[in-house]
Parts: sequence; C-alpha cells; structure tokens
Amino acid sequence: MFQKKYIFLVLAVFFAYYFMNYIKIGPIYKTNKRLDGKTVLITGGNIGIGKVTAIELAKLGAKVIIASRNVQRSQKAKDEIIKESGNKNVHVMKLDLGDFSSIKSFAEKFSKEEKNLHYLINNAGVLAIRGMTDYGCNRIMAINHFGSFLLTHLLMDKMKKQSKTSPVRIINLTSAGYAFGAFDLDQWHQDSNSIYEDFSIYGQSKLANIYFTSELNKRLKGFDITTYAVHPGGIKSELGMDEDPGWVLYILKQIMTFFLREPIYGAQTTLYCALDDNVTQLSGNYFGETTMQDLKDFAKDDAVGQKIWQETVKVTKDYLPKDV
Repeated sequence: MFQKKYIFLVLAVFFAYYFMNYIKIGPIYKTNKRLDGKTVLITGGNIGIGKVTAIELAKLGAKVIIASRNVQRSQKAKDEIIKESGNKNVHVMKLDLGDFSSIKSFAEKFSKEEKNLHYLINNAGVLAIRGMTDYGCNRIMAINHFGSFLLTHLLMDKMKKQSKTSPVRIINLTSAGYAFGAFDLDQWHQDSNSIYEDFSIYGQSKLANIYFTSELNKRLKGFDITTYAVHPGGIKSELGMDEDPGWVLYILKQIMTFFLREPIYGAQTTLYCALDDNVTQLSGNYFGETTMQDLKDFAKDDAVGQKIWQETVKVTKDYLPKDV
C-alpha cells in the first residue's frame, strides 16, 4: 500500500511540474534592441495578446498605434499601456475589420497622418460570432482574413516606400487551429449555424492567414519587407465571441481557461518575429514557441495558396489598389 501511495505521489509531482513548466508557462523572448523612431501598428491592440504586445514594444521606445472598433476600450487600454511602459507615444485609431469601408477610411487616414510604418501586426481575430457582412461573407472569415488582407494591401504602398530606407515586417497572427481548416469556399459566404461550423470557418480563416503570409512573401521579392505567420499558443484572451455564445461554448471556455497560458506568453512569438535579427532569413514561414515550425502538408500547397489569393481578391476587389 505504501509503495502505491509513493508511486502516486511521484506521478502527481511529475504531472504538476510538467503542467506548470510546459503547459502554463512558455518561452520568454529577450532582447536589448531599441525601437526608438519606429512605428508599430497593431490591430486589436486593446485587449489580450495584442495589448501585451503593445506594452512590450512601447517599452522598447516604439510609437505604437492600436487600431480597434471599440474606441472607448482602446482609450482605456492606451492609458494602461502608457502607464506600464512609461512611453507616452501611444495612439488610438478606429478600425472595423469587418467593414471594408472602415478599413479604406482607416488606411487613408493612417497614410495621411503617419510618416512611417515599420511593423504591421495583424493581431485582431474572432472565434465564434454569427452573422454575415454587408458584402455577403461570413463575419469570422471577414474579420480574420479578408479584413487583414485588405488592410495590408491598402498600406502596402507606404510600406514599400518605407522599405527603401528601413526594413518592414508584417506579422499575421494565425493558430494551430488551421489544422481543422479544410477549405470549403462556399462556407466563406454562409452564416455559421452551429459550434462545429464556427470552429470549421475559424480553422479555415487561420489556414488562410498562413497562405496569405507565404504568398505575400513571394510577391514582395525585391523589397525589404518580410512576413511571418504566428501561432501564439493556447492563451487566456478575450477572443471575439458573440455576447451570448451559448451554454456549450461558455462551459468549454471555463474548462479550457484552466489549461491556458497568460497573455504575456502569447505575445512572445510575435515579439520574436518582430525583433530577432536572424528571423528575416525565414520570411514567409510559420512560427510558434519563438521558433519556426513545420506545417502540415495541406498548408504548403502552392496551388491552394494561389486559389485562396484569387478568391480573396475577388471578394475585396472593389476596395483594393489596382496593382494587386
């Protein structure tokens, strides 16, 4: 009996150690680099991973602009970022990634008012929201993929000009959930009617983020602009859900929260891709746990990447620059 208790105790201690050091805690990226004189644009920079990323980059001296639909929440976040970082060069701009007109207005205002753009971090994302956009797309797909695609291209001219004098990095937050994203282009233009469909379209949007990153990298040859698809890990965050997500999702979220990391760990791979001196040689790839990671074979098909690009251009063409 004593021996069984001893074995159980050892296993419990081992599990506790593993849980705390490999599940609840992740790698921390450290650097001595300064970002004084650099401009960073972060979508969804008012909560969760985006807010922590904004704080860490502001600490390094960057001018940080957080773009979000909820200006009131962003103003509160701005004050907190300034307090945490000691950097007063933090600003708020309104941006609704689910509204192409809002994205175009934002890009025009940004291009007019901001001289530089060294880092574009497409951080904003949603998980389980219902409804369709005015232009006939699933809202999850619109916010997670189409919006970032359009925003990036509307700011591309500024970034290309910037790259002549200073390198530019584009970071697209994705998710390991891409593994559940078998493409169904019809679903991109339909409302979600179940939790299963929510996760399916979410996975597709994250897979689209990965293909967008790799395809964009190919199209930016000749410019000092690099691209990165970043999986932040399983993180406690206010990932967009409807106000009433339903009891199943609510319970699932409460259970999963116990296993999720704090937002500070979710920001580390983004910081690595933004700041590391050697990562530029790995442009266009997928990263997690502050290192480049391999993708499943279905996420590396050039033909699929081109098809997604063409479909995305088709959806956003009325707002895109003519040269895309």
